Amino acid sequence: MTGKQYKIFVLAQGCIVTGETGPHVVPHHAKCFNSGFGQVSDFFVIPLVNHLHTGYKGSFHHDRSLFEDQNGREMDLLARTIERAMTALKNNEMPF
Repeated sequence: MTGKQYKIFVLAQGCIVTGETGPHVVPHHAKCFNSGFGQVSDFFVIPLVNHLHTGYKGSFHHDRSLFEDQNGREMDLLARTIERAMTALKNNEMPF
């Protein structure tokens, strides 16, 4: 499985916060794994609806502290995303 395949699958599962699905779910690359040498791997994405990602004052990229107070820490959301993907893999629910 490639990073791109994983990212597409994770996004199709819906926003980790709201559960919404569709084209307005976008990948947030977890900054907790950014080494400073470019983009974080697609294996470290968190699916978020656009308004939680960049859309308003409580979004992750506008006010991280407020976002995490309201929705959980980035590391915890990443762990939930990975757990959800691992459960799908274990249950043979991944399309690749």
